[in-house]
Amino acid sequence: MKTLHRYLLREVLATLVLTVGVFTAVLLMGNAMKEVLALVVRGQASLAGVGKAFVLLIPFVISFSLPMGLLTAMLLVFGRFSADQELTAARAGGVSLVSLVAPVLLLAVVFSGLNAWINLSIAPRCRTAYKELVYDMALSNPAKLLSANTFVTEVPGYVIYIGELEPGADEQHWHMKRILLNRIEDGELIQRTRAARGEVSYDPNNKQYLFRLINAQVNVRADKLGTVFGGKDEGPEPEPQSTTNSVATNATNATNTIPETETEEETETEPNPFPDSPEWMPMAGGEIVLPITLAEISKQSFKPKLSYLTFSQLRREMDRHGEIINIDQNGSVALVHYATIDAPAPETEFQVTRHGNRVGRARITPDKTSAHLVAEITEGTLHPGDRLELERSPLKVQLHRQISFSFAAIGFTLVSIPLGIRAHRRETTAGIAMALVLILIYYSFIILGQALANKPQYYPHLIVWIPVFLFQAAGMWMLARANRGSQ
Repeated sequence: MKTLHRYLLREVLATLVLTVGVFTAVLLMGNAMKEVLALVVRGQASLAGVGKAFVLLIPFVISFSLPMGLLTAMLLVFGRFSADQELTAARAGGVSLVSLVAPVLLLAVVFSGLNAWINLSIAPRCRTAYKELVYDMALSNPAKLLSANTFVTEVPGYVIYIGELEPGADEQHWHMKRILLNRIEDGELIQRTRAARGEVSYDPNNKQYLFRLINAQVNVRADKLGTVFGGKDEGPEPEPQSTTNSVATNATNATNTIPETETEEETETEPNPFPDSPEWMPMAGGEIVLPITLAEISKQSFKPKLSYLTFSQLRREMDRHGEIINIDQNGSVALVHYATIDAPAPETEFQVTRHGNRVGRARITPDKTSAHLVAEITEGTLHPGDRLELERSPLKVQLHRQISFSFAAIGFTLVSIPLGIRAHRRETTAGIAMALVLILIYYSFIILGQALANKPQYYPHLIVWIPVFLFQAAGMWMLARANRGSQ
């Protein structure tokens, strides 16, 4: 019996190294090449930086490739074990299937624990470090950020596209064609600038781009004229600014403005290319000079998504999500902590609780930072430490996903052993095809749960557990049937 156990474990581990290596290489290419290769082409990434990026990405990729590789290895090993009549010989010797695969099941439990450690701690930390490294490489030489036929998103508050980019008189000067500059605020487009040609130069002393656009067409959102040109925004319902600014001194503000320019002649108003509200105002100029400052770019740090947080960090965000950090002297405006998920819509009103008891209400204002909301207190006397009942479903989904996915190795092993035996094939292609189908079924529930993260009525945090129980229940039932057939 020990000889059979050692033989199976040796076969499984040898095949597992191969399958995990293949899946890891494929996933590494898919995750890293899009970001890192673009930096290499633009000359912003060194060979050492690329190597470090790949090393940091490996633990994150292993969290996926390990269960997938284990599933494929089991299908291949037990399919070959059955096809070579080795299983029949073991049965003839009075060895039951369950006793034969017991060490393999124990190995799956060990790998499940390893995967849990990677999922809950190692992978999120490495993923965050990888993103920070890519971010730092992208900003290491701002003069090389621009490239032709590429949407540049590294410049805060802008998305820049240049159809053709040719060197100018020096390394800090370029000629451009087919230029598109989109200005973004809070994830919304507020200004769109087009030009057929122009020039751009980079001033390293002032850390800014200077775009000179010829025959430019500009569309500005009507309610954001103050942000774009300076002054106060003109909206349908102006908000008082005094109380808000006393709490949210770091609320999102525009960092760049378009300087005043002289146009050769006024053009007739063109049809509005943005028919949906809010209203857009078209403008045109013979020559427009647009500076885009990068002085603040080095002060920014990568803001991790929920999927980049460790289990302990997610738990801490769950506890702090909606907590009132500070209240102004008038007791009318509160600063509220929120996790790295989509902020609630302005004018949304929430109940405020203290130790689980309702103590008032607060309304979200448009002002916010990356980690704090500004809320107007509409009811009750609130204190720091009170909590707005913000929706926590995305946090719960990520917490449950990290834990549930750690059990994938056990479910995949239980299902793959009887399937491999029943397939009774030596062909590697058949085993890999079957593994891909099972992986697709398993991950479809994970993707569905994450897609419904903002719809708590569907209990998305429980959906991510469906494949765990489904695969383990089906695997135990199939293994029991196969074991009865071997007796």
